[in-house]
Amino acid sequence: MQESGTQLQTFSTRSAARILAVSPERIRYWVKQRLVRPAWTRGRNYQFAFNDLLMMRLAKELLPTRRHLQPVRRCLERLGKLLSPGRPVTALKVFEEDGRIVVRDGRVRFEADSGQLLLNFDLERFARDVRKSAATAPSVTREAAAAIAEDEPLRAIRLYNELLARDPQNSSAQTELAALLESQGDARGALRHLLAAAALEPANAKLHYRLGLLYLGQERTEEALSRFARAVEIDPKFVDAHRQLAQLYEAMGRTRDAIRHLSVVHRLTRRS
Repeated sequence: MQESGTQLQTFSTRSAARILAVSPERIRYWVKQRLVRPAWTRGRNYQFAFNDLLMMRLAKELLPTRRHLQPVRRCLERLGKLLSPGRPVTALKVFEEDGRIVVRDGRVRFEADSGQLLLNFDLERFARDVRKSAATAPSVTREAAAAIAEDEPLRAIRLYNELLARDPQNSSAQTELAALLESQGDARGALRHLLAAAALEPANAKLHYRLGLLYLGQERTEEALSRFARAVEIDPKFVDAHRQLAQLYEAMGRTRDAIRHLSVVHRLTRRS
């Protein structure tokens, strides 16, 4: 969860599940069935705004008494059009009247969809509960994920993903998750997170060098060459990057370029 300046506070799937007292799998099912649309999505990682929690709370109340999802989906879609992020959610009241789900928006009342459930739904109280839960929820830190990476890599990966769902600009977490995924044989996932880290730190020569090694392992020679070249452009004294360039150019038959970088390697290693 994060909130800075005027940014909208969001909640991860795990946080939303804890607040609503349902399983994360149930929330993912609601998303799949289009009962709720996350504020943003990255793969199977979702972030929900407060109004999304409201939609899920309504879904939880409505679904047990109905055999079909479509009426509930129509009801939530109508409510979603009213509950834009800029509106206070407590402006709406939802209740049942004569077998119908009724929404009150100020003095205007309208039927959301037919149903038999009596909704005892205090939005202001729910808002207080969410804020309290958000304030007391344990935070996942990069240090906590790193501490268990060696002994519990799968759990560490989950923690890193949860952290990055809240803070995708954390380049250190992106880099550490990339290394962990690579150690688990997930080269594609490692490349994705390492590219994200390099985008956040474009002048970090070590990140470009690591990307070069990843590309090299996938036999993507041109991309590897480009990353090694970028590394020595940022840090002309990066011996390992010069060495990789020399080897690549030699393999490509570009002897003059290979000798040039090999000469730099010899010069730098003599000084050390």
